[in-house]
Amino acid sequence: MKQFALSLLLVCPFFLGFFQYSVHAGTTDYALMSATPYNSEIALARERFEKFLYQANAKKRAILAQTPVVAVEAAVVPAAETGPLLRRIARGEFGIGNGGHPSDQASRSVLFLLLFDSRTGQLVSDDGVLVLNPPQRGKIGEFGGVSALYIGEGW
Repeated sequence: MKQFALSLLLVCPFFLGFFQYSVHAGTTDYALMSATPYNSEIALARERFEKFLYQANAKKRAILAQTPVVAVEAAVVPAAETGPLLRRIARGEFGIGNGGHPSDQASRSVLFLLLFDSRTGQLVSDDGVLVLNPPQRGKIGEFGGVSALYIGEGW
């Protein structure tokens, strides 16, 4: 009996540490870096955001009540135009470069997202975020440390 109790004391902390780690493993910050938007990108994203708010049904409004920040696609940029991000992609830092040819990685699409607060209708920050693989539309994700509902071009 003592051996069983002793083994439980040794094994339980291992399992507790394992389960605690797996809880935090699911939180992914999709933002790779921030960037300053052009006025045309702000205008397009604001139009998409306002259209989303206007068409939001009860389900979408319930989600907004829980997570009031909305991530809206402002532009799609080739990775070749993202400077430092292209070098990081080509090195395989994000698990998607896979050591491929830099010219292959240069054609990847990078999404430029702006974050809006649905309560105020204002941008959360002056900068937007660059994202390679966003969550599905209608799902919550972390973007630069901010939890937001991802709608892309609209949802």
